[in-house]
Amino acid sequence: MMTPESDNRRARVAGDRLARHYRGVFETAMRDVPICNLRLDVEAIGFRSFGEAAIGIIVTPWFMNLAICGVEGCDLPKAPFSTTAQWLLPAGCIDFIVGHVEDFGRVDGCSLFSPMDDFADHEMARATAEAVLSALLDPAPSPEPERSPSRYDRRALLFGARQSEPEATQ
Repeated sequence: MMTPESDNRRARVAGDRLARHYRGVFETAMRDVPICNLRLDVEAIGFRSFGEAAIGIIVTPWFMNLAICGVEGCDLPKAPFSTTAQWLLPAGCIDFIVGHVEDFGRVDGCSLFSPMDDFADHEMARATAEAVLSALLDPAPSPEPERSPSRYDRRALLFGARQSEPEATQ
């Protein structure tokens, strides 16, 4: 039986697999490309269970993407490459581009930053990724308006007079 912790563990494993893939891309194809910020590393940040999938952020020296992917034994449904997929997150509906990662499968990505020149160091990139995840996946609940005994009626709300105040007479 799956538990929330085992689901999150599977999501972290998926994020780590994606990070390994992008480390390989960096080592073989991107290291000397001018758009790379060499002060940054490749890291999977905050991967967690998202229904039957995993969601988190991939940071590389050349991009930061919000990513949704399948977990071991549960791939995302097939979809045409480079089309837009909409995912409903707690903060709202977000557009992702459908992608495919070799030896991994479908990965939907939402570009957050590219290139990564504005980040002074990896810690700054990580903090930004964590803040984005928090804003999108753990939005603060809307505060309930204070409920005090009703001292206003509809007319009072429109015209600003309290019920207990006598109406001015002319």
